Amino acid sequence: MKYLARFIWGVAFFLFWQGLYSLQLFHPLILPSPLEVFEKIISDMASGELPISLYYSLYMIIAALVPAVLTAFLMAVAGRRWNKIDQFWEALSALAHPLPGIALLPLLILWTGLGTHIIVLIVFHSVLWPFYINLRSGFRGVSSLWLDLGRNNELQGWENFVYILLPGAYPSLLAGLKISWARAWRAVISAEMIFGTIGNAGGLGWYIFDKRTFMDTPGMYSGILILMLIGILVDDLIFRKLESRMNLRWGRIS
Repeated sequence: MKYLARFIWGVAFFLFWQGLYSLQLFHPLILPSPLEVFEKIISDMASGELPISLYYSLYMIIAALVPAVLTAFLMAVAGRRWNKIDQFWEALSALAHPLPGIALLPLLILWTGLGTHIIVLIVFHSVLWPFYINLRSGFRGVSSLWLDLGRNNELQGWENFVYILLPGAYPSLLAGLKISWARAWRAVISAEMIFGTIGNAGGLGWYIFDKRTFMDTPGMYSGILILMLIGILVDDLIFRKLESRMNLRWGRIS
């Protein structure tokens, strides 16, 4: 039923777009026809331009997302264990979290020079704080009754963490992962648009910016549609399945 609804909305969106194009309310350079955009996606996929751009963006995201999530997880665990450390992380996150990652670009270039590591560091910063804040909130939101039950059952150390804290905080953990994934894409696309190419090629952000520069609007729309499609696929194939498994593992109702 969900996929049927998506298909119907997709067809309606396509017809609306085609109708706007047919009425010629906008110049074709501003709003190309959907057929032109789909043809551009196919041609750039066949030429390898889109797959290479997508590969570089995903590479940057994974290279930053995994260590950022692990670091934030350790920060939240340490803060849960030691109150002084928690106070320090809380103060640091209050300062760093509102700071856009892209604002660090000039400083990173000045301090570390040019290189792909700059985009990785920007994405790392953009992912670290929202995941830490969500996980910390999840740990703090675990009911004291659950903790008392754990103590009554003589759960100590990691047993208490694995069987009480982690299941209790998992909704916040999952929300943090979703937010971090979205923040990672925003950061990498913004950095690529400003920083430019990565080595001999550019990522998806550079692809979109490059198409806009040369007024290849079908190509620009192609990049945006690919971003939207990736978001849908990741939500369906990763986050929804992960949520279902967590619900099944820890006894929550979907």
